[in-house]
Amino acid sequence: MVVGPLKKGLRVALPVIIIFFLVFQCLPLFWVSSLKSVDSRNIFYTLIQGCFNAYPAVFSINFLCIAFGAMLISVFTVKHEIVDKQNYIPAFLYIFFCALTLNKNLAHPALFANIFILLALNEITDSYRQENVLSRIFNAAFYTCLAFFFYINYAFFILLFFVTLSILRPFNWKEWVISLVGFFSVLFMYACVGYLANYDFSEFFINVGELLVFFQKPSISEYFYPLFISIWILLGLAIFKYISGGAGGTIKTQKTMSLVYWFLVLSVINFFSKNNSSFFPVIASVIPLSILLGDYFFNIKQLKIANTLFFFLLASGAVLFLMQFNVI
Repeated sequence: MVVGPLKKGLRVALPVIIIFFLVFQCLPLFWVSSLKSVDSRNIFYTLIQGCFNAYPAVFSINFLCIAFGAMLISVFTVKHEIVDKQNYIPAFLYIFFCALTLNKNLAHPALFANIFILLALNEITDSYRQENVLSRIFNAAFYTCLAFFFYINYAFFILLFFVTLSILRPFNWKEWVISLVGFFSVLFMYACVGYLANYDFSEFFINVGELLVFFQKPSISEYFYPLFISIWILLGLAIFKYISGGAGGTIKTQKTMSLVYWFLVLSVINFFSKNNSSFFPVIASVIPLSILLGDYFFNIKQLKIANTLFFFLLASGAVLFLMQFNVI
């Protein structure tokens, strides 16, 4: 089954990941229904969507974004001791969850935003117990700000940056100041691009304000219910196992795992945001879900149980794929 090869290192896991990755990438070719647009409400993504709307370009963008994101989440989890160095289940789950957003006519802005969030997490986690890390702090702030300038719903993850900085670093006013410089650098870039593209710069801040103030009942497609229920059951089991295990491991592992849970909490808040959609619960939380569930599957001692639970997760996601084929 799938879980076994994915927990035996890169050499064994890579062929499995590549096969499923190619299958997920090719499925949109045959889908009947298609999403025509996403209300991203920002100039960076709007410009990309306007320039690359033909299917070959969309396919290439989706291919590169998901592949790069899977690579980054593997680097982040293994390098920073969040999961075992033989565990490549998070990369597989990242590909699977991202595949739910795929469309032959659209490159979803969350795929771009996830890359910048992962780059930011890698940069700031690299600063743990290191000196002279101002450049890494600046890069992390810069990437975090870029993420929500690509997809406005990721504005909540600005808080994730400061929480992560507080967890991994003792307070240093220079690092906090350089963080603000990183944010304002992207803000300046955004203003310049908006001016050249004749975009109302103030409108973006109005949209952010509405996002942070107005919340609503999530809009969820009935076809999403099986996956939604599977995710919450598995997530509950993963959290219970984490708590009952005493949050073991090295101090670095405990700290980095705590920031993943903060990521999950902010994703849940995002779940009730004004601008959500039927697939938004997965879009907003694909990174923490991939990490937490990947670690849980790896630590299940009975391989048959792990494969059975993994099958139910994939099967519940397959309902969404069948919906795209108009089978159900």
